[in-house]
Parts: sequence; C-alpha cells; structure tokens
Amino acid sequence: MKDDARPLTRSLTLIAALALPPSVQATAPIRAGGVELVIQAESALQGDPAGTPWREWLLTSLDAARLATGDFPRQRVIIDLRAAPGASHAIAFGQIRRGQPPRIRFWVSPGADLASLRSDWRSYHEFAHLLIPFPGNRDIWFTEGLASYYQYILQSRAGLISERAAWERLLAGFRRGMGDAAGRGRTLRQLSPEMWRERAFKRVYWTGAAFFLRVDTRLRTESRGKHSLDRALARFHDCCLADQRRWNAYQLVERLGALSIPSIWAEEYRRSIDARAEPDIGEALALLGIELGASGSRFDPAPEASDLRNAIAGPRRAAPQPK
Repeated sequence: MKDDARPLTRSLTLIAALALPPSVQATAPIRAGGVELVIQAESALQGDPAGTPWREWLLTSLDAARLATGDFPRQRVIIDLRAAPGASHAIAFGQIRRGQPPRIRFWVSPGADLASLRSDWRSYHEFAHLLIPFPGNRDIWFTEGLASYYQYILQSRAGLISERAAWERLLAGFRRGMGDAAGRGRTLRQLSPEMWRERAFKRVYWTGAAFFLRVDTRLRTESRGKHSLDRALARFHDCCLADQRRWNAYQLVERLGALSIPSIWAEEYRRSIDARAEPDIGEALALLGIELGASGSRFDPAPEASDLRNAIAGPRRAAPQPK
C-alpha cells in the first residue's frame, strides 16, 4: 500500500528503521459485525487502558469496509500497530500480510488523535484489500486498484468525508497516476510485475483503480442498477472467498463476471491488460457527469449523473447487499 504523492523512499526508510520493534502486547479481541479484531500494539502505543484512540479508529475503519458488501468477509483479522515517531501523517504506512487469519500492520504516529486517524485514507485502503484474494505479484494492479478505488468511497459512505470530497480525491489520484513518469509507455501486463523495481506505484495503482471505476459504472448503468461492483463482490464472498486456492486477475475477472455481467468484466480486462498503463477514465466520467478542467472539476447536476455518483459514493448505513 502506497500511493501518496510523496516519494516512497521516506516510508521504506521508516519501515527499515522499525524492523525490530520493542515488546508488543495484544489486547482482548474486539468483536464487531461478526468480525474479531485482535490488536497487537507496541508499548509506545499502549498508554490508554481502553485502547483510545486506536480501538475506535479501527472499528470505524472496519465499519466503513463493511459498506462495500454489507458484511466484512473475514471472521478474524490481526492488527499490528507500530510506532512511527516523527511521522507527518497520523498513519505513516500500512501493509497487508496474507494468512489465516490475515494481518494488517500500521505504522502510526504515537500522538495521533482519533479525528486525524479517521480522516486518513490508509486504513480504508488496507481493509479494502481483504475484499478479494491476493491475485499474485504479477497482477498487483488488480488488488491495489481495488483498494485505491474504494479508499475514499468508503470514507464518504461512512460519512467521514463528503461525497464531493470523495470524487475530488479520486480524481486527484487519477491525475497522479497520469502524471507518474515511472513506467510511462509500458503496458499494464509488463509493468505490474515490475512495479517495485520501476517504482511505478502511482501509475499501476491508479490504472487499476480506473479499471474498477469503469467496471462499476458500466455494471450500474447497463443493468439499470441491478448489478454493481459491490454486489459482484458480495456474491463472490458467498461462493468463493473461503476456497483455499490461488487466484490471478484473469481468474477473478472470470468469476466476478459470471456473478454479474461477464461481457463487461472481460471487455474491460482486455482493454486494460495490454494497453499502456495509464488511468483511462473518460467514458466513466461521462457517465458520472464529471468534467475535468484546468481550474477544477465540474459536476453535472442532472439526475441521471448525480444519482450514479450518489449510488457509488453517497452516505449509507451498513446493510447486506442484495444477492
């Protein structure tokens, strides 16, 4: 996980410095919405016996992640909290460790308050990773794209930022992907497995996010609201997530397509994988009624466009998605 506009070097240096943490203590499991969270925190983050603000922040992040499919698809998640003294953000970095159970590690500022933790996109990004199986390093674009697509949408659905702010931040992410000099001219198939070596994080992440934006807008409009990315994922959780098997992006596209509209997933995959890695969002923005301009973005108030924007990023309460 990393798509900040700042160079990745600072975060990687920070992680290296914290590779040998001091003693870590686990809290009693927290149960919420059918999920058990086990929080393991360094001593520098254990000052409050009630776990404030870490407990409330993580529950907020989990509740927001549930707004994708109605129920978070993991029964148990371990959270490792590591101190990042001097970090310029409440959350300096996040990392997923796939396993049984999965583990999310966050490097956080010891002085972070609840408001700054909740307003940081990084925890929503990391929880969103767990909505699908890991598709392998060759297809890192798929998992990072999904997490990048959802990171601001989950915040706005949970009422933590406005719907307009979510769209503006997504657009800013797509602009970062378009402007990334690393990996320019390479296809997504070529660049994805080389992302770390090429340091093409923003280009790969936001090309992947554009894929999911196109899929989601097309599913919703072409089915007249019957299908969506959320609903495809919910159906996948019911049928397939518990299978202990390896998946790649092509296999996930096939299965998610079979659970919604196969032609949309297949067409968007073919359109993406051997094209130049760059966020292609023009057609999706037309459906959403968003125009990009040099001085800012214009949002069409027409009901069809505004209803689609609201269906994707509008505030909502957690409820199971129709299957």
